[in-house]
Amino acid sequence: MSSTTLVLSIVTALSLVLAAWLASRVYAERKRAAAAGEEFKSLQSTQSQVIHTTKLASLGQMIAGVAHEMNTPLGFVKSNVEVVGELVDEHLEQSSKKLLVAADYLDKLARADLSSEQAQEAVRKAAVKISTAIKAIAAAKLDDATELLQDSVDGLDQLTNLVRNLKGFARVDSDGMDLMKVNESIESALTIAQHQLRDRIKVIKELKEVPAVRCVPSQINQVVLNLINNAAQAMGDEGTLTLRCQRNGDFVELEVEDSGPGIPDEVMPKIFDPFFTTKAVGEGTGLGLSIVHKIVHAHNGNIKVRTAAGTGTTFTVSLPVDHAALRKSA
Repeated sequence: MSSTTLVLSIVTALSLVLAAWLASRVYAERKRAAAAGEEFKSLQSTQSQVIHTTKLASLGQMIAGVAHEMNTPLGFVKSNVEVVGELVDEHLEQSSKKLLVAADYLDKLARADLSSEQAQEAVRKAAVKISTAIKAIAAAKLDDATELLQDSVDGLDQLTNLVRNLKGFARVDSDGMDLMKVNESIESALTIAQHQLRDRIKVIKELKEVPAVRCVPSQINQVVLNLINNAAQAMGDEGTLTLRCQRNGDFVELEVEDSGPGIPDEVMPKIFDPFFTTKAVGEGTGLGLSIVHKIVHAHNGNIKVRTAAGTGTTFTVSLPVDHAALRKSA
C-alpha cells in the first residue's frame, strides 16, 4: 500500500470518527435543548398559574373590602327600617286610640236626646272632641321616620355607587382594548380600597381633565388598585395618599404618592422583579408590582418611581393618548 493511500485511509477513518462524534454531540445538544424547552414551558406554566393565583388572591381581597364597605350601609339601612317600623306601629296605635275615642263619642251622639238645651251642649262638646281627635290624626307627621327613611335612601345610594364601581372593575376582557377615563378608574379604585384607607389615611386628589386612553379597562383598574393598596400598606397606621392625573404631551400621567418611609436603595432595583417582596412569608407573593409593570408596558406605557427615605414614594404611570379618538371627539 502506498503512503498516499495510507494517508487517505487514515484521514477517511478520522473523518468518520469525527462525523460520528459530531452526530452524537448534535443529538445530545438537541436532546438537552428539547429538555430545556420543556423545562421553560413548565416554568412558564407555573408562572402563569402563580400569577393567576395572585390575581385570584387580589380578587379575594377586593371582595372582602367590598363586603366590608357594603356591610356598613346595609346594617345602617336595616337598623333604620326596624326603627321606622316601631315608629309606624306606635303611630298606628295612637291613631287607633284616637279613632276609638271618636267612635265612642259618635255612638253617644247617635243615642243622645237633643230635646233639652243641656243635651245639645253635651253634643257640641262631643263634636269638638271628635273633631279634635280626627284633626290630630290628620295632622300627625312621622318626622323621625321620614328622616330615617331619607338616611336609608342615602345608604342605598352608597351601595348603588359601590356596585357601579365594582361593575367597572369586573369588565370582561373579551372585547380587548377600549377607551377609558383614567379619573373614573381612580375614583372606582378609591371606593374599592376604602376599607384600607378609612380613619387612617388622608386622601388628596389632584385630578385634571385628561383625554381617555385606549386600554384593557380591567387591567388598568388592576394597576391603579394595586398601586393604591401598596401605598396604603407602606404608610402603616397613618399617612397621606396623593393622587394626581394630568396630561404630559402624548401621555396621560397618573401619580400615586404616599408619605411612607420610602424604598431602601438596595431594594429599588428589584421592586419590579417577579416574586420579589419585602413582606413577611405568607403575606405576599411579590407579583403585585411585577404585574403592574407588565400591564403598563403591554399598553405601550411606562412606569417610574421616585423615592426618598422618610419622605415617601411616588409611582408615575404614563399611558399614551389616543390621538385618533381625541380628533374624533373634537
